[in-house]
Amino acid sequence: MIFQQILNEESGCLSYLIGCSEAGKALVVDPGRDRVPEYLRLAAKKGLTISHILETHTHADHISGNRDLAEAVHAPILVHRAAGVAFEHQDVSDGEEIVIGNVRFKIAHTPGHTPDSICVMVSDLSRGDAPWFVLTGDILFVGSVGRPDLGGARAAEDAWESLHRVLLPLDDSVEVYPAHGAGSACGRAMSSKSGSTIGFERRFNPALQLRERQAFVDFLMKDLPPKPPSFEKIVGKNKGLISLTAAKPRPFTAREAWDAVQRGDIVLDLRDPGTYGEMHIAGAINVWIESPQFAERVAGMVPAGAPLLLLAQGPSDLDRAVQALARIGVDEISGFLQWGMIEWRSEGFPVETVPQIQASELAEWLEQGRDVAVIDVREHSEWIEGHIKGAIHLPMLEAAARRGEVPADRPKAVLCAGGLRSSTAISALKRHGIQGWFNVTGGMGAWKRFGYPVVRSSSDSGTSPRA
Repeated sequence: MIFQQILNEESGCLSYLIGCSEAGKALVVDPGRDRVPEYLRLAAKKGLTISHILETHTHADHISGNRDLAEAVHAPILVHRAAGVAFEHQDVSDGEEIVIGNVRFKIAHTPGHTPDSICVMVSDLSRGDAPWFVLTGDILFVGSVGRPDLGGARAAEDAWESLHRVLLPLDDSVEVYPAHGAGSACGRAMSSKSGSTIGFERRFNPALQLRERQAFVDFLMKDLPPKPPSFEKIVGKNKGLISLTAAKPRPFTAREAWDAVQRGDIVLDLRDPGTYGEMHIAGAINVWIESPQFAERVAGMVPAGAPLLLLAQGPSDLDRAVQALARIGVDEISGFLQWGMIEWRSEGFPVETVPQIQASELAEWLEQGRDVAVIDVREHSEWIEGHIKGAIHLPMLEAAARRGEVPADRPKAVLCAGGLRSSTAISALKRHGIQGWFNVTGGMGAWKRFGYPVVRSSSDSGTSPRA
């Protein structure tokens, strides 16, 4: 057996190339749109022909590369019949087996995360009949289980049934390889480990410690973060219900960019928060290209379908941004500012700034009783681990929708873990005309390192009733 796991560190997506060297064939599982050339190179390097492409479920966080890969290798795309896809494919069903040389793939239908979710028991028949490992898709992660919010409490009950019917009866030694790891929005508190065993998960996975169905459902449904706004669009594209396109950005002069912004284009500023804060285009959304989950953050902060103009430090950042955004189906990229801020400023078009302050400065302001509102844009799990007393909790992805909770007439110091999400949230809120911002560089990480006080009571949420 040949086994290769392919990790996309930016998104936490995991895909697999599994084959038989004697047969010279391989199956690719959960291919990503931006990784197709890599699968082709890997297969060629190992002397394999890709004969099958298998999806463990309809993905909602990234665009699948199944059709691009199928076109390149002329292999069938296999999905569970419940997927309801509109492109050419072959259905697989519960109990079905696919054999490639000495490798057997046995399908188990495991609805929960999605109705079409499957797990794949993989056996090396040269070693024995029992499964060596299981590809769990998004039903079971290392340290977590899949989000049920695509189907609500009913989906959580389905997940309980699938886990107890298919996975938990397996031997402790069976290895576990999921479709996502840390960094993905498809689960919570996932481990950075890319593999595990049934025994380890049975013992340490918090969701699997719950012996009663209702307790499991309540656990999964509690404090679910909001569903990313791009999920439905991505699902539509992955089902073939929305056409796939490729971005072809062209260079824009400052004058052309100004005219495009007046028509509704949004400037996506890829520069770091400090550079953005020094001077930026009025109304630009700031997501640093080096940010974790860069593409997912863009999709969460930019209105769906809005045409984008990219502003970058250099050409390589532009290429990276286009590729990363294509992975999640954000292809509405009109172009990029050819001469960046230099020409924009020389033409006299509007610019704005966001002052950057240190955690020590914020602490001094609060000690002096200065009238400043502290806004914490981290997620709930980070908030309850420790936050500044009296802070307003406004998670980044909810910031624009909950802007009514922002005190517009007071100075506002915004912080996250390190200063990246805070800059993004500020840029989104500035688009709604709210001014008076300070970005806390270093964020809560710096605040805690300096030993400044924090509170851990989840009820102390400032003006935010949903903290």
